[in-house]
Amino acid sequence: MLHIYEKLQAERLSQQVWAAQLCERERDLQQRETVFQQQQRSAHRLRVEQELLRRVQNLQQQYQQEKSDLETALKQKTKENKRMKASFDSMKELNDSMKKQVRNLTSCYVFFIYIQCLAKVFIPFHLIHVLLCCSLKYLFQKVSDELLCCVCDQAAAHGASPRLLALLLDWLVDGQLMEVRDGPRPSPQERCARVCHMSSLSPLQHAVLTSTLRRLGEEVSRGSRVAPLFKSSCLHTRFLCSLIIIKTISQVDVLAQAVEVLSGAVRTDEGQALFLEYQALPAVLALLRSGSPGLLAPSVDVLLQMSAESRTLSAFLDQCSSEDFFRCASLFLRNPRLEPPLLEKMLMLLQKLSGIRSNKRLFEASSLHLLLQEMHRTSDRSQAFISMNLSSILLNLGMLTRS
Repeated sequence: MLHIYEKLQAERLSQQVWAAQLCERERDLQQRETVFQQQQRSAHRLRVEQELLRRVQNLQQQYQQEKSDLETALKQKTKENKRMKASFDSMKELNDSMKKQVRNLTSCYVFFIYIQCLAKVFIPFHLIHVLLCCSLKYLFQKVSDELLCCVCDQAAAHGASPRLLALLLDWLVDGQLMEVRDGPRPSPQERCARVCHMSSLSPLQHAVLTSTLRRLGEEVSRGSRVAPLFKSSCLHTRFLCSLIIIKTISQVDVLAQAVEVLSGAVRTDEGQALFLEYQALPAVLALLRSGSPGLLAPSVDVLLQMSAESRTLSAFLDQCSSEDFFRCASLFLRNPRLEPPLLEKMLMLLQKLSGIRSNKRLFEASSLHLLLQEMHRTSDRSQAFISMNLSSILLNLGMLTRS
């Protein structure tokens, strides 16, 4: 029994040793399995990264290829556009040159017809010379080609007409030499009506003349190779060209330049006389009605310069004493974006107009007196100059008592 017990003990010890070896091998296998799984995951991650890198490189190559193709196409389109633009510019220059040639030929044709008309009415040679020197520079700018043809046809039909000759000479002398006469001067429409047949005053003829005036304004604003006519050194030329532009052109930038020139012209006595001579007030009022922010300030400056103390002040105030001016002033003062400096200048002019007793009716007809009364009630007392002018206007109108 002891022998059997010893054998069993030895067997149990060997089994324990073998079990310990098995546990050790199991732990080793688990470690190796863990390392293998980590290596497998790393390898899978590397394969995924390589695949992503390959796809990114393919996309970059595709992007570069498409980019180069688009740049090539854009360069070709740009070259084609440049060629088309160059062709268009050359065609435009050729068209402008041909238009200029047509205008020159038309002017020459009218010029020779005009000479024939002068010859048919038996004008002495020295008068023809003086008349042509004046007309070549100014007459064709004031009278359209249709009007000249009408005059020539009438002269040819009726033969020698001393009355027609007198009217033409009176037109030139009165328009160019600025002869001072007593009484109002006849308007150009009235002179045309005296010279031309009534058929020339039809709506079709009016449309042609309007188109001619618009082209005239474009030519004056565009100018020659040296400078536009409204920037001439001659004050008379500057004033007339600026007035033509204001009446015919709708571009705000060109209008702003013309109004600036007009504002500079009326700073002199000669410019103020021209303003009254050519009745430029309606043109300035049209700019005020437009409400364009870039035109309000220079237009009001023109009116302020004309309202300064001078020998033409009385005549200017007489021209302003009209329903048209007061309606325009009422519209101007109702502008919600009106700046205080512009309000001050307009109130200065209205203050002088309120001193004329007959203008009280015009203030009431345009409801301007009520508007000024409301402005006086709600005005900021810190703006002393505006409050003072409002008080003076209302006092002149009898709507405010002296305190």
